[in-house]
Amino acid sequence: MRAIDQTTRPAGPADPSNFVLPAHFQRLLGPADGLPVRLYRVAFDEGAQTHWHTHDDVQLLYGLSGRCVVVTRAGEKVVLNPGDVVAIDPGEEHWHGAAPGTAGEHLAINTGKATTWLGMDD
Repeated sequence: MRAIDQTTRPAGPADPSNFVLPAHFQRLLGPADGLPVRLYRVAFDEGAQTHWHTHDDVQLLYGLSGRCVVVTRAGEKVVLNPGDVVAIDPGEEHWHGAAPGTAGEHLAINTGKATTWLGMDD
């Protein structure tokens, strides 16, 4: 067992090349930790979201606060409330962010190694 110090991993503004801002991003677990998952805490202000993207393996989203929404390219839409979990299949094009009219925060658990960013639709 080991505790992983989070004080050296502060949250900061999300990357504007992958997010519609304002959003904040904190990497809680990554490749340097030697674990088979990546864990991120993402906070979306009202109107913030990720760009379209895919993952090479399953992504799990766990709602922490407020309300988030997850939308697939196929048109599926799921609201993520605190305590809810959404599983996104490998290769499924999707975005996630704050639900309309509110802010939201979730944990993103990536079981794979790669995220492919696809940008935003015009």
